[in-house]
Amino acid sequence: MVDLTTCRVQQTPSRAHHGHCSLREYTSDFNKYTYSNENLAPSELKKLRNKQRKAKRKAEQESALAAQVQVKREQHHKARREQEQGDPEAPQLDELIPDKLARAEDPLEQAIKFLLPLRQLAADRIDTYLMAFEIYYRKEKPLLMLQSIKRAWQLDSNHQHLHDCLVRFKCWLEEKMSELNPHVVEVINAETKTMFGDRSALTIAEEYVSKCAQTSQAAALWGARALRRLVPERTKEALALATSLDTPQCSIQGCIEVLESLRDGDFGPCENEIEAYIEACRAKYQYAIAFSPPAPAQEENHLDDAALQPKEIQLN
Repeated sequence: MVDLTTCRVQQTPSRAHHGHCSLREYTSDFNKYTYSNENLAPSELKKLRNKQRKAKRKAEQESALAAQVQVKREQHHKARREQEQGDPEAPQLDELIPDKLARAEDPLEQAIKFLLPLRQLAADRIDTYLMAFEIYYRKEKPLLMLQSIKRAWQLDSNHQHLHDCLVRFKCWLEEKMSELNPHVVEVINAETKTMFGDRSALTIAEEYVSKCAQTSQAAALWGARALRRLVPERTKEALALATSLDTPQCSIQGCIEVLESLRDGDFGPCENEIEAYIEACRAKYQYAIAFSPPAPAQEENHLDDAALQPKEIQLN
């Protein structure tokens, strides 16, 4: 009987063969010992062959792993060489110009790239679908606009921004409906029945102003803008609604948003109304920096340069 515990695996002098040496070590270690059927019992011979097969399988796995490591190492070295020397076949990267990056040639397509992950990560937020509508409204995609306002409607049917989206979508349909495919028109009419009913865009805006616009400052602002957009002749009425400081939930931030809307021209030229609104906000929020008058220019004390020059002291 041969004591298998006395069998040792010979160490190879080098590991430069990338795993192939390991395979030879395991196989040659058992092959150099010859066992005959006469010296080993069948059960011991079976055990020996099982050990040989396991050793061979392990050596093959180590060899494959070493080959993968070598491939990755070569790819890493190649990438470093290309980075240092430059790859002539690599595509030329655009120069990083801040103004060019800030003004994308296809801003709507870039916006969609940001929208896609929001649909997955913020599917329960109405802002996701309101932003989606703003994008598809500019791209004039009626079915995607419909999808956006439907999902926003399910989350909050009284949201002030959603009201503005509904009014604009209704106006767009009244103008473009005759140009759409009949099947698209059928889908839109069926899906907007709950939201629009038989109402026109103006009716929707007027109903919102009479009901929801009295509930908050933000609702009043959105309702006033929609009303003024539909009927420019009612600008005075819309301005009075937007600049009212008696609405519920009136706040400094809400007043700032109203002031920005006035300055952006949402209600047309209204310089006098802007000044009056700033004065009213200043009276209501006396310590708000946003409505404080501009500080007067301070007169700088200019000293005569001659006075700053060192004087010579004459000694008698």
